[in-house]
Amino acid sequence: MSEMLKIWRSSRSAFGKFSRRYDPAGEETWNVLEAYTDAELESIAESGFNAVWVHALLHNIVQTPDFPELGADAAEHQRRLNTLIERAAKHDLKVLLYIQPPRALPEDHAIFRNHPDIAGQREELQGCDQQETVVVRAMCTSTEPVKKYLYNATAELARQLPGLGGIIMITASEYPAHCWSRRGRMLTAEGGWEFTQIDCPRCRERKPWEVVNELIQLVRDGIRSESTAMKIIAWNWSWTMYEPAPCWNIISNLPTDVIMMADFERGGKRTILGQERIMDEYSLGYAGPSEQFTESWELAANRGLQVMAKLQIGTTHELATVANLPIIGNIYRKAVNVRKMKLAGFMGTWNFGNLITANTAALNFFLADDVSDEPEQALNDFAAYYFPGSDTAKIANGWDNFAEAMNSYPFSIPFLYVGPTNYACILPMEPAPLTGKPVGRSWLLDERGDDLAPALSGYTIKEVIEGFTRLAEVWGQGVELLTQGLELFLSSCQGRVGQRPRLRIPFHQCASFLPGFRASQRLERRAPAAIS
Repeated sequence: MSEMLKIWRSSRSAFGKFSRRYDPAGEETWNVLEAYTDAELESIAESGFNAVWVHALLHNIVQTPDFPELGADAAEHQRRLNTLIERAAKHDLKVLLYIQPPRALPEDHAIFRNHPDIAGQREELQGCDQQETVVVRAMCTSTEPVKKYLYNATAELARQLPGLGGIIMITASEYPAHCWSRRGRMLTAEGGWEFTQIDCPRCRERKPWEVVNELIQLVRDGIRSESTAMKIIAWNWSWTMYEPAPCWNIISNLPTDVIMMADFERGGKRTILGQERIMDEYSLGYAGPSEQFTESWELAANRGLQVMAKLQIGTTHELATVANLPIIGNIYRKAVNVRKMKLAGFMGTWNFGNLITANTAALNFFLADDVSDEPEQALNDFAAYYFPGSDTAKIANGWDNFAEAMNSYPFSIPFLYVGPTNYACILPMEPAPLTGKPVGRSWLLDERGDDLAPALSGYTIKEVIEGFTRLAEVWGQGVELLTQGLELFLSSCQGRVGQRPRLRIPFHQCASFLPGFRASQRLERRAPAAIS
C-alpha cells in the first residue's frame, strides 16, 4: 500500500470571500506564495504531514475555448501554483486543490448573456460581509456545452500543473455549483428531513446521484486524459442530501481509481443531556467513526475503492475560535481507527483550526504502528514524548477529563453555527437593553446581536445551562490535573525563554505554557517532528 496521504493547511492561507465580483487578489490561488513560505512548509512537513490543500476555483485558474469569458487571469494563477508545487516538493509535500466545479456564477455574468442555454438552478446566497445577497446561476451540467467544458477544463488543469498532487472534489452544497448542489433532503436540527425542490427543468428530470456521478466521471476523465498519477478524491460531504446513507447509488458508480473521502463523525449518534442526538458536523468531543462512515467505508472497500477520512484535528465548530481543543484521548481513538481500517489517508483540517499544536503532534504520534492499544498507556506515552519530565499520569487523566466534559456539550447545528460560544471570549455581552438582532454566523465576523432563539433549536435554555455547568466543572478538574502534571515540565522552562539553544526540550513547548508569552511569538514555534 502506498504511503498514507496526510493533508494539512497553513493558518496563514485565506480561503477567499464569496462575493459578487471576481477579484484575483481575494483568491487563495493568487496568494499562495505569501502564505506557503519555505518556513511554513518546513513546519508542516516536520509535524508529520505530506500534503497541503489549497482552495481553487476552476473557472479562474484555467481557460478553454469552450467559454472564453472564464479564466482571464488563468496563466498567472497557474504560474503561482506551479511555483508553490516546486517549493513544496523541496519539503516532500504534495499540493492538492480543493475544488467544486462548476461553481455557480453571478446571474448577471457575461457567460449567461452569451450562452443562455447553459443557465441552470438559481440560488441566493448571503455574502461573507453579511450585507450582500448574491444571486447566482448554476452552469447546468445536464447541457452538452458544460459537460464538454468540464472535461476540457480539468484536462487543461492537469496539463498546466503537471506536478500537482491531485484534487479534492466536493459535490454537495458548500457553495452553489451544479443544479442539485443545494437541493434535496436537508437534515433539520431535530434529526428529521426536509426536501428542497429543484427548479431546473433539465436536472429535475434526473436523479441527483446521476448528476453527481456524471460530474465526478467527467472530471476524472479530463484529468486522466493528461495524468495517471494525480490523485482524484471525491468527498462524500452531504451526499445524504441526495439519498440515504451510505449513498449506495453514488458509491457504487464511482470510478475505481477515484479515492472516496468520507466524513468521520457525521451521522454519529450520542446521548447528550438524556437524549439521543445526531452528529451532523465534525467533532472533537465525539471520537467516531460514525456508523455512517463505517457503512460508506465498507461499501467502497467492497468495490476496491481507496477510502480517506475527513477530520478536523485542531479545533471544530464546538469552539472554532481557539487554536485547538485538547481532546487528546479522542484524537487517539480517531487515529487508532484510521490505522485499523487501513485508510488511504486523511484531510485533517478545514479553513480554521490550522495551527501546529499538541493536537497535530498527537495525531501523527498515534498513527505510528507501535502505539499501544491501551488508551491509558498511549496517552501516557504521548505525554512523556511531548512534555518530557512531566507527571504523565496526571496529564493523561486531565486529557480524559476534557473528553468527558465534552459529553455535556449541547451539540447541534444551530448551536454550533449561530450560538454565542464562538465569540463570547472576544465579544462578551454587556448589560444593556435587548436589541433583538441575530447573533450572527459563528465562523465569520458578523455583527453580534442578542437573539439566541435560533441557536436553541433542539435544546431548551435550561438544558444548555445544565450542559455547560457540567462541562465547566469536569473541564476545570482536567485543568487542575494538567497543571499538576506540568509542574516539573514548566519548572525546567522558567527563566529560559529566549535562550533556545540551551533548552533541553523544544522551545515552543515551554513558551506556550508561560504566562505573558506573546501569541505572535507562539504562532511561529515549531511542533516536534512526528514519530513515524
